[in-house]
Amino acid sequence: MKLLLTAVILSFGIGLWFGVNIGKGNALYDNPLSDPDIIEEAHESADDAGLIDQGKDFMEEKTEQMKDKVKDAIDDL
Repeated sequence: MKLLLTAVILSFGIGLWFGVNIGKGNALYDNPLSDPDIIEEAHESADDAGLIDQGKDFMEEKTEQMKDKVKDAIDDL
């Protein structure tokens, strides 16, 4: 009886997981509780604050620094 009850509860949980994902049009193994709108809102607010441009500038500066360091290391060899 315990095994049957466990199997029913487990089957219900898995079926609910897959059913919600199918209803949302997501892949079966995606998190059904995730909200893709949150990601879009975070991206928009970061863009409004200028964080994305700051990050791009920072990465470009660091890329140039690393290129210079690699060139210097190669020249030393």
